[in-house]
Amino acid sequence: MRLLLYSLLLGSLSLGTVQAQKAPHTFALGTNQFLLDGQPLQMISGELHYPRIPREAWRSRLKMAKAMGLNTIGTYVFWNVHEPQPGQYDFTGNNDVAAFVRMAQEEGLWVILRPSPYVCAEWEFGGYPYWLQNVPGLKVRSQEPQYIAAYTRYLQAVGRQLAPLQVNHGGPVLMVQVENEYGSYGADKQYLAQNKKLFIDAGFDGLLYTCDPVRDVAAGHLPGLLPAVNGTDKPSQIRQLVNTNHDGQGPYYVAEWYPAWFDWWGTPHHTVPAARYTPGLDSVLKAGMSINMYMFHGGTTRGFLNGANYKGDTSHYEPQISSYDYDAPLDEAVALPASSRSAS
Repeated sequence: MRLLLYSLLLGSLSLGTVQAQKAPHTFALGTNQFLLDGQPLQMISGELHYPRIPREAWRSRLKMAKAMGLNTIGTYVFWNVHEPQPGQYDFTGNNDVAAFVRMAQEEGLWVILRPSPYVCAEWEFGGYPYWLQNVPGLKVRSQEPQYIAAYTRYLQAVGRQLAPLQVNHGGPVLMVQVENEYGSYGADKQYLAQNKKLFIDAGFDGLLYTCDPVRDVAAGHLPGLLPAVNGTDKPSQIRQLVNTNHDGQGPYYVAEWYPAWFDWWGTPHHTVPAARYTPGLDSVLKAGMSINMYMFHGGTTRGFLNGANYKGDTSHYEPQISSYDYDAPLDEAVALPASSRSAS
């Protein structure tokens, strides 16, 4: 009986948490912290990509994220998954990203959404649909009219699915990312401003932000939006970069913090002992900064959607493998690898 009462109590507390989360909230930038309904919120997030996980396993992975101590998950939205042919949109089955986001809310998790047209993510063509290459004169990541027209149509379709799930509308989506590491590619602020307008026109009327690696924040940020930083766990460096590019103040968010790395053909599997990365994680958390672990659980890149990189000239070609294990805290086989047990 005691166990039954305890289970009922836990169930009612969980239900109460979810019901409270479904009410509209405010989410804003404070001087040093994010503010949820005016109160500080430190996002402790982990990246989790819905196309890399069977839909039947979404809930179990979300429960594991919650059990690990995360309060937020991050995910890209993949253009070539959702518009495989021009004008043919697919938000069904394993591509039902809105269902994934709602499921996160049911499990008491907030969501950071990254629907920018280019996602990188070791994904085919960086997430762009192949057919863009068949349009003469189209240039991605630019103000070229054909690209902007295709991008606008896609983003409008994404907005119909996900804009109602922003936190200010009663959903779990706290923030939405504009573009993705654009500073590694260019520095066209007019293009970034056009991106921002397209997001707003698609219904994303909550908090927008950009993210870039340390060396590219200046090129990739858009004045007026929060610049998040990728690839560092040094609080002083994070603070300096954000302050320099955001009117001298925070808050501070590491949009991609890497406990390890991905694999490509012909190389050993990347592994990093937890003892090497937990001090950096601890320093960010103790500084009160928010962080997104890339990846919490990588899963598997199915079909022929794994991407490739090249270094220097195009002769140095590095195709990624289908496994997106990433030596993440929850590995591809849904186990805690020895390298990460102490981190959990």
